[in-house]
Amino acid sequence: MAGTYVEGQSKELAGVYTLIKAMLTADIGSARGIVAYPFTSNWGPVNTLTMVINQPEFEAKFNGKNTSLTAKKIHTHAFKGKPSKLLGYRMATSAAKKGTVILNDSTDVKSLELETLYPSDRSFIAVVKDGLAAGVKVIEILEGSVLLAKVEDSTLDGLASKLNVTDYVRVKSKGTVMPKNTAGEAFTGGNNGHSVTAAEYDAFRMEVEADATANALALDIYDPAEIEATKTWVKRVRDEGLYISFVSGGPSGWDTAVADANTASKAFNYRGIVNVGNGIGGYTGTEMAIYVAARVAAVELNQQLTGELVDYSGASVNKKLTKSERIQAKAAGTLVFVQKGDFVYIDEGVNTLTVPTGFEVKEFGKIRVSNALDYIATSLEAFGEEYKRTRSNTSEARETYAALVEQEFYVPLVEREILQPGATYRPDPDYHGKDAVYNAKIDEAFFVSGIQPVDGMEKIYQKIGVNFNA
Repeated sequence: MAGTYVEGQSKELAGVYTLIKAMLTADIGSARGIVAYPFTSNWGPVNTLTMVINQPEFEAKFNGKNTSLTAKKIHTHAFKGKPSKLLGYRMATSAAKKGTVILNDSTDVKSLELETLYPSDRSFIAVVKDGLAAGVKVIEILEGSVLLAKVEDSTLDGLASKLNVTDYVRVKSKGTVMPKNTAGEAFTGGNNGHSVTAAEYDAFRMEVEADATANALALDIYDPAEIEATKTWVKRVRDEGLYISFVSGGPSGWDTAVADANTASKAFNYRGIVNVGNGIGGYTGTEMAIYVAARVAAVELNQQLTGELVDYSGASVNKKLTKSERIQAKAAGTLVFVQKGDFVYIDEGVNTLTVPTGFEVKEFGKIRVSNALDYIATSLEAFGEEYKRTRSNTSEARETYAALVEQEFYVPLVEREILQPGATYRPDPDYHGKDAVYNAKIDEAFFVSGIQPVDGMEKIYQKIGVNFNA
């Protein structure tokens, strides 16, 4: 019980002193594997980002497996990409409305008015029957022959309380007498609000921007106007510090006209955008972009997507590509799938940057390199935010911060083979020191860093010497 100490401090009395130190880590503020999607559905919360962890949760929350709307595409493709989190956004217009049903008492006066938990036109039916005990009523909520919820009680208030905690209905209003038995009353008046417009897609993007955690996103449909709007948006938010990737894709026609996909990729020419040029298993490039977006978000920073096996059992590419078509796709920055035997692979893990501008280089056109750069930018910003709160802007403080970045941030990245050894982070001599070119303001600290991302061993060249001598 000697107490605590501060580094550099000496104590007068003998004893054991403890220092509990909060360490900055390379993972501060930059979680990986988070992907966002807009979609339409006949179930689930509307016009808000909703986090789900796995496919069963998505199915339950958005009826993803059974709806005919675009949530089914997300259910089918997104989780094959193994995201750590999915941010789902069910789009709905102002026409969205909950379905309702009125259960009358024996005098045909309203006993309970029920409404669906979410705006929906799902074909729910309410059944009322007698319970086993005297005076008990049972209410069942069915969809077709599937029992969704069942409650029973001897009082109207008891029935209402139990209905209000189900996953499917809520009591909108109630009378005073228990409901009479009925073989089935249908819910009516529901509307999914699924005829969405540009306004709903814009609202989705604004929600993703405000949340600021997603690593990648993809759209649920092929719509050139929305692709263009998302391209403009992603360029803006990346400039403002949200380092998110947009994965786009094309219609079924691209399977037989990869040149059209390449034209689109060249028009993007941006490392924050990946363009999927073909489909597999009858799915279009747009649908496969949902899968690729999850992989872009989730792939380990020390791994590449080039040559990765695609997790679609028994699927084949919609049309096999020639070697020439593959070369042209890579040159244009188009990500395509290739068939090798009975399996499908991602050919080259590329984004659409092929003609660098400004301070960029062609190597930025690889998803692995781009992901590493995005991670470093996001993490260093969070790292700096954590550090600067209680620090004065002195030469010593700048040196300390630079050393912390090198040791506690860069060294782990080198150990994980995300960066090559020798990564540096130093106070910028153009702004600080006796040879400074520019005058930094009293509250400004400038640093300069040198890093080299690690790439994958994608090409192996081998020389074989053959000896015929005895």
